[in-house]
Amino acid sequence: MFDIRPYAKAELALLYSPNVAPRSAVKTLTRWINGCPLLVEELRALRYQPHRHSFLKPEVEDIIRHLGEP
Repeated sequence: MFDIRPYAKAELALLYSPNVAPRSAVKTLTRWINGCPLLVEELRALRYQPHRHSFLKPEVEDIIRHLGEP
């Protein structure tokens, strides 16, 4: 079972894309997030800050709900 907790962006991104460099994994995760308008809307409601280097627990919950577990 996936541990829902705060994650560094690179840490979470690497769980979704384990075979790529951390920077590429973050870019990929960002594209997936931006490709899901409902997720983007929910993250905005949580006051998500795209330039922050981590995801808070509620943000991780939304990401998992929309993208599935890594």
